[in-house]
Amino acid sequence: MIIYYLCLGDSKHPVGGVRVMYRHVDILNDAGFEAYMVHKEKGYRCTWFKNTTPIVYLKESIREIVWEKVRKRIVPGSIQRVRIEGASHSHIGENDILVIPEIFGPGIAHWGRGIRKIILNQNCYLSFRGYNFRADSIQNAYVHPDVVGVLVNSSDGAEYLRYAFPAVRMEPFRLSIDPHLFQYEKNKKKQIAFSLIKNKQDSLQVINILRVRGALRGWNVVPFINRPQSEVASIMRESLIFLSFGYPEGFGLPAAEAMACGCLVIGYHGGGGREFFKPEFSFPIQVGDIVGFARTVEEVLTTYDEQKERYERMRVSAAEFISRTYSIEEERRSVLAAWKNLIGVPVEI
Repeated sequence: MIIYYLCLGDSKHPVGGVRVMYRHVDILNDAGFEAYMVHKEKGYRCTWFKNTTPIVYLKESIREIVWEKVRKRIVPGSIQRVRIEGASHSHIGENDILVIPEIFGPGIAHWGRGIRKIILNQNCYLSFRGYNFRADSIQNAYVHPDVVGVLVNSSDGAEYLRYAFPAVRMEPFRLSIDPHLFQYEKNKKKQIAFSLIKNKQDSLQVINILRVRGALRGWNVVPFINRPQSEVASIMRESLIFLSFGYPEGFGLPAAEAMACGCLVIGYHGGGGREFFKPEFSFPIQVGDIVGFARTVEEVLTTYDEQKERYERMRVSAAEFISRTYSIEEERRSVLAAWKNLIGVPVEI
């Protein structure tokens, strides 16, 4: 049995979910499994974080695609082998397992017909991407006989999927925050950081409301997008405040990473971040409450100097919670436990 994590979005920009897939492959190999990332573009490897993760590449030709379509009609129950290169094996076959992201939607079951599959759901709110409103078009990939079960990365995602697909076997796993990059920094600049990946319009409103009110005098504002992981960590370590505009989120890694760095985090938990966006050490804002968001930021800015000790306690508590809950050790334990439960193979955890 060989495990393959399918990733066809060969982006040159940072994508947190892809890093998680690389982490899983590394964890499985370290535990004695044989596992690979599968990319489409030959020679591609994520370069925005350090890795030596084993990779194979899809090998598709027009001839093979046509032959598979013909074979499906002639022998409807036949196994569809997925051709690959870059490893000692030439294909992904019936004895292997394909791990497929939730964003493949109803097409999940069509990949590698007859091969066992596990759905990696890192954002439950994308589970129905590719579906429509026609009653006769529902192809529930989650209950397809090829699907062994689902890996899910947050309690919010697990609740969503259990309600939508109550018969599906589901195993949770924890993410980890790299403690070498995202580490607590006591001495901070009066700096506000945020990502521009999601809800740019909300961030434009909040920042400009604060600017016209004069609330940002003396504070540096640092928006970022598509930066290498090391640069993002550096920005977070030096910033006192991180604004979270992410919604919807399967987990919300940037906010958790900012907490690990000792930022005061203000904003949306996005759904998936509800489990760590606790009011005792952060400032949750209702999604879309622009005025409430701006008011909260302004209150923190204007009271920071006189309430430093209170804010320091919040920063320390947040960093400790993230470090304890989303450690590399806990990620490894949870990933291996999930795989053990899904495929029934003894694993040392």
